[in-house]
Amino acid sequence: MMEKAVSGSVKSIQELHKRTLEIIECNRKKEEERLETGIIYLPIWREDRRGSPNSFLRSALFAAIQSKDRKYLEKTEVFSQQGITVTYTGRQLNQEDLTVWLALVDLMKKDPLGKECKFTSHEILKYMNLGTGGREYERLENSILRMTACAVVIKTDRSTYGGNLIHNFVIDEITKCYRITLNRHLIKLFDDNDWTAIDWEQRKQLKHKPLCLKLHNYYSSHEKPLPVSLEFLLNITGSTNSQKADFKRKVKAALEELVKIDFLKGSSIEGNLVNVERSKSSMPKLK
Repeated sequence: MMEKAVSGSVKSIQELHKRTLEIIECNRKKEEERLETGIIYLPIWREDRRGSPNSFLRSALFAAIQSKDRKYLEKTEVFSQQGITVTYTGRQLNQEDLTVWLALVDLMKKDPLGKECKFTSHEILKYMNLGTGGREYERLENSILRMTACAVVIKTDRSTYGGNLIHNFVIDEITKCYRITLNRHLIKLFDDNDWTAIDWEQRKQLKHKPLCLKLHNYYSSHEKPLPVSLEFLLNITGSTNSQKADFKRKVKAALEELVKIDFLKGSSIEGNLVNVERSKSSMPKLK
């Protein structure tokens, strides 16, 4: 009698497991169908925030380098936090490019992914709190071109995204109006709430400070950051600084800047280990 009960219990578990797998597969097919045919929107974040996939923030995809130091990368695996793999081909991206991408995505978030959206160069530049001279127009166009011409493969535990960061763009050379389209499959990078809402006002305060910007967005993606080594920060920021003592000094100065803008409550560097504590005001309950 007991053997029959055990046998029946095992069979029930097996049937439940089979049904669970069937549900998972069904949901996967529905998700693929939605991506192909359905209307897809980005997550919603607060007006004073800008949404970014954590894979952008926890890797050296957008490096803390000056524009003059960009390199051309060919199928290069850029450094990333454990659980994320990023392979990149194209002219190296930096924090200036991330600012442009964040602004464009925020401007387009109310429209379905894949829909062509129109903006003037002036509108985009003012949205980023930048000047509107000829040099700024050129830098904006170059940034959009870099993110359209690149190829990136981002692998996480859940999915893989392969493509560019801006699907395509058209410019009216008379009105300087952009028509920009984002890849629908970018939604994969926002899966499972795996994204961060970055404080836009704080980011604007760090303008022209690449290391500060990179540390700000890296630590933004961690509510309670764990201690990390200076070597880790050197790699995750994409820094080309080969002088350890100089990099340590610059990290210390950058962290002090993050304390000044009330992003961090405090920070310390003990030997090779970097500790930071987020301020309560920098961790809103809602994204």
